[in-house]
Amino acid sequence: MRRMSCPHSLTNLQISAYSVNSRYFLPFRKHHNAQYFSSSPFPRLYNKCYSVASISSTPIRRTTNYQPSPWDDSQIQSLNITSFTGDVHVKRREELKEEVKWLIKEKGFADQLELFDLLQKLGVAYHFEEEIKDSLHLMRTLEEELRMTMDAYVMALYFRLSREHGLVASKDLLVQCYKDKNGSYKPSVLHDTKGILSLYEASFLAMDGEDELDELKEFTLKQLRYLKTSNSSTNPKLSEYIAKALELPLHHRIPKLQAPIFIRLARDIEEVNPDPIVIEFAQLDFNMTQSIYIRELKEITSWWTKISSATGGKVTFAREWPVESYFLAVGLAMEPQFSTLRIEVAKAICFINVIDDIYDIYGSLDELQLFTDAVERWEFAAVRALPEYIKICFSELFNMVNSVACKIMEERGLDVLPYLKRAWLDLCKAYMLEARWYYTEYRPTFEEYLDNAWISVSAPLISVIALCLSENLTKVSLESFEFYPSIVRRSSAIFRLYNDLGTSKGEFERGDVSKSIQCYMNQWHISESEAEECVNNIIDKCWKELNREWMRSSRYEEPFKTVAINLPRVAHLMYLQPNDGNVGELNLEKMKDNVISLLLEPITFREE
Repeated sequence: MRRMSCPHSLTNLQISAYSVNSRYFLPFRKHHNAQYFSSSPFPRLYNKCYSVASISSTPIRRTTNYQPSPWDDSQIQSLNITSFTGDVHVKRREELKEEVKWLIKEKGFADQLELFDLLQKLGVAYHFEEEIKDSLHLMRTLEEELRMTMDAYVMALYFRLSREHGLVASKDLLVQCYKDKNGSYKPSVLHDTKGILSLYEASFLAMDGEDELDELKEFTLKQLRYLKTSNSSTNPKLSEYIAKALELPLHHRIPKLQAPIFIRLARDIEEVNPDPIVIEFAQLDFNMTQSIYIRELKEITSWWTKISSATGGKVTFAREWPVESYFLAVGLAMEPQFSTLRIEVAKAICFINVIDDIYDIYGSLDELQLFTDAVERWEFAAVRALPEYIKICFSELFNMVNSVACKIMEERGLDVLPYLKRAWLDLCKAYMLEARWYYTEYRPTFEEYLDNAWISVSAPLISVIALCLSENLTKVSLESFEFYPSIVRRSSAIFRLYNDLGTSKGEFERGDVSKSIQCYMNQWHISESEAEECVNNIIDKCWKELNREWMRSSRYEEPFKTVAINLPRVAHLMYLQPNDGNVGELNLEKMKDNVISLLLEPITFREE
């Protein structure tokens, strides 16, 4: 596929786009801990806007065309959570888990890699992290022997799985398995469907500078498209499997959400041929974990219903999507042990939706500035002169954040409140700048927009919440945390650009400030399709840099790393799904299907 040549200066910007000292991230060029608070973190951009006093004090309330959530609390509270919570299921899962461990031990390296790949696709690899990492470490000491004995299919598995687990795997090792000494593709690779699929998936673990893997991706894409078509009649299940890979690579998928799809495909495709023990274990684990999700979801919808009732209908202009918010939290931290993190992130997302709509749609500039000041001072007295809807919103946010911080202080003796306050303040200041742009009709350049937008997308806030709720967080690691690490910047940039690709049309039609696509078009005088292609090129570059940061992330706590790598995956799921009826909007009907599949509909067992 030929890539468009993007404007020269933007191409240069992509090359070093998200380095620590890049002007893309000028507001946070210097790292600071939570004790550092700047009164104006965006000085270069603020001086291009007018003062608050220059705007009329008469608020003009805009309206939205957001789709209402198809869920209500009564539906959720009526759900049954007892189906897979009994001792008999717990005992059976433990039995199956031990049998899978035995399978791992008795297999050779090639079969182990295939099994690890299957466990990841089925969303149960977290049960066997120790076994997987031990085996990959051992294989790394024998790489030369592996290269001599394993084919492209297996070597691509080894490369991908190693990098996914934060282990070093040489790009050259992968290239040597599919190219001969003359640089041509080996004939054995050209006729190996499993090998082509494996190489395709491995190419998405490329890091910046690994251009040969870009070539590999283009080559395997072409081959897989041909194989999909040629197998559509003779082997339709294989064709469907290939179509799923072409739709979205494994590295960009949310494993637990895809588990039902892969369980069905694995049972029906001869080329996969999974062990029945693994399939039964995956089905049972999915259903038991689903029971945990339902219990948490009930807590979230009940909590939000009480808050919504307390507002007396004063925030009906905003998105009240507690079920969708919880679904996104599950996508960020799927494993059962992250229950507290899921609940608190879901609550935060509920507030993010409302506060975003206050800044984007409903609040006057005067009200927004006073609200931002109140968040900075973190005092309820600061909002007493504001309208009731803002007082209620700030009060509930204030109570929620303080409650989390107090609980962590009581349980672990860590003062996380300054970090949470800083993250919420950064988000509100980013929203405030966008509101100023709107009211003054200022059109930012692409660079100016992204300087601010990677924060306003709320991914940095969610990352800080994940850090504060990490079970193994220490005082030393907390105090050494910098706002914001490179892994957060890259993850947040991808999240923002996916968001813009999926929703900017609808937001622009509502009169919101220009998003990345419009900024790019205005700055470089190109068409919308050309701007979208350039933004997609930037996303590809960011993924490579995120992959590199992931390899360097061993110093961070596990939930923090997990959320960082899952944020772009969740964004793709949220914003880039087909939505025939609402161009540029979230597809809540499709999200409803995902909620049912992941949270409400157990996998049906089938006799093998």
